[in-house]
Amino acid sequence: MAGLAFFRDEKREVLNPDIFTQAKQVAEAIAKEGRVKSSQFRNYFAELRALENRFLKERRTDPERAFQKLVPQLELLKAKLAYNTRANGPLKGANAFVGFLDEALDAGKRSPEDFLAMMKYVEAVLAYFYAKAR
Repeated sequence: MAGLAFFRDEKREVLNPDIFTQAKQVAEAIAKEGRVKSSQFRNYFAELRALENRFLKERRTDPERAFQKLVPQLELLKAKLAYNTRANGPLKGANAFVGFLDEALDAGKRSPEDFLAMMKYVEAVLAYFYAKAR
């Protein structure tokens, strides 16, 4: 898997604007599939936002430790995502959403910069999804 490429440069300072084009395409696929409710998407995003807020607070004192603590939480969110795809789970058949979030979470674990860029990407997908789902 090539993974998501959030940045134009190797220093991870300049976001690649193509990621937002991709976000629109992903949102359209999720909306077309019709297996995810906006409240489900919002719940995952709220959990990610809480992780982001904790990370931003903790990195003021120890950036490396803050990221080390964040990665297992992203893995736990992936586990919750997998659990919700079980036979009678709320995300059964939501392949577009699950694939998108799984890939995004993997990309967010690469570095602190990737995590923050991933948050922008997920937020863009959510916004485009809301625009399409209504």
